[in-house]
Amino acid sequence: MLKRLAVILIAVMSLAVVGAQELEWSVDMNAVFKNSEVERSETPGETNIFTRITPLIGVSMDSTRHRIMGGVTWYQPMNDRMHGYKVVPALYYQYKNSEKGLNFKIGMIPNERPSMPIYLCSDSINRMSPNVNGLSIALFKPHFLVSAMLDWRQIMTNKRREAFMVIADIGWRNLHTTNVGDNYIVVASTIAYNHLARSGARPEGEGVVDNFITYPRVMYSHWWRNASIAVEAGLLLSCDRDRVAENKWLTQAGFFGGVIGNWKWLTVAQNIYAGKQQMPLYEKYGSLLYQGQNFFRDKFYSRTMVAATFFKTDYLNIQAQLSFHATDKTSAFWQQIAVRFYLDRSLWGKYKKKERHDYYSPLPPQF
Repeated sequence: MLKRLAVILIAVMSLAVVGAQELEWSVDMNAVFKNSEVERSETPGETNIFTRITPLIGVSMDSTRHRIMGGVTWYQPMNDRMHGYKVVPALYYQYKNSEKGLNFKIGMIPNERPSMPIYLCSDSINRMSPNVNGLSIALFKPHFLVSAMLDWRQIMTNKRREAFMVIADIGWRNLHTTNVGDNYIVVASTIAYNHLARSGARPEGEGVVDNFITYPRVMYSHWWRNASIAVEAGLLLSCDRDRVAENKWLTQAGFFGGVIGNWKWLTVAQNIYAGKQQMPLYEKYGSLLYQGQNFFRDKFYSRTMVAATFFKTDYLNIQAQLSFHATDKTSAFWQQIAVRFYLDRSLWGKYKKKERHDYYSPLPPQF
């Protein structure tokens, strides 16, 4: 696999030399120390120290609207014999038109999962498997955002079941600027579908499983020069069906919302879920079907986060974070120190003053 990837990268670099294309490159490196203390037996507390690096190289053309990038994501936990590492190829095509607010990617896309909310993708999956195999598309406009993503997590074989997730987001916002800051009102909804199909061998007792999730919500935020605060509230709704079992729909609903505040280097966030237990088929299918934080399996879930950013530039971010989790059945306390280093052509040499749109979003940050 690595030999094939090397051939592809050499071909991509050759295109940059032969034609009118421009050479593109980036390096995204994360180093994280995380200690978790959890009372729940199926998710015991543990200490994780890992590094993850994604070097990419490729070509762009037509004023960087068209881009082909290739590389690898290397996840390496720090343990006594350096076991458990993962090297995953990254190779994708991107079309980005900043004037029209359109961004499209297809292929093996690195570091896409961290943008997903916690009820769709847990912290541990974001840490170990940040890449998405599939496509993503987003349309940003001054008053609305439409985005969609297909993540093909597992292809069908004789022994493995097909698994994929489709996510769609639509949001409308109103911006009102005053002398003391900007006010945003956002109405948005997330719709997701998790699908678990049968394996190629189709053994008896194995059937298709469906999981639908939607989160309609309202958000208000206010932004000052060095601070911001946002409040969000909505309904987290889901329905599940195991076609090989009773073949009936299981429905769950609950309130989900929170508040997040930023002041200079300090961030404080509080989220609460209260309602019926989500992920009703978790004991049978686990993370093969459900990718979200498993604390949503309880009727009440409170998540409190305090983070301090010690150092932040365009290319380096150092942050310490404390997270307190409490449900009606268990509790957890996480401590984390994370360092992220990011560098690409737009931050290097004569290109460093060019405008970057990699992390642009017209909506306030999600919880």
